[in-house]
Amino acid sequence: MRFRRNSRLISEINMTPVIDIVFQLLTFFMLTSTFIKSSAINVDLPASKTSDAQPVREVTVVLYRDGKITVNNQPVQKENLRSFVAQYAKEDSELVVTVQGDKRVDYGLLIEVMDAVRQAGVKRLSLATIYKEE
Repeated sequence: MRFRRNSRLISEINMTPVIDIVFQLLTFFMLTSTFIKSSAINVDLPASKTSDAQPVREVTVVLYRDGKITVNNQPVQKENLRSFVAQYAKEDSELVVTVQGDKRVDYGLLIEVMDAVRQAGVKRLSLATIYKEE
């Protein structure tokens, strides 16, 4: 018995799996990417003598390596932090609290401080870091 070899080779590439993979990648990146809203047009705004700047109230909570806590450079005990921050939050509903901490601060202390700030009624909380290029 002799087997006849098919001399005709398939010279086409099936593009269906490639298109499926590209579509899945496109969908993945669309769903996981964040969009930054920025103005591409530089506008020179006119000046006004009667306009008022709307300041954003910001409170800074600093956590030191030894466990000391300060709020706007005033020392505060951990137990009193919630009521101390609540006084600021009562004055301004759009208060922004920024937590700055030494990188060696106990993680549990950081969580306790964040909880106390949230329980004080603050909706906007941020953690300060330093950008470091490698």
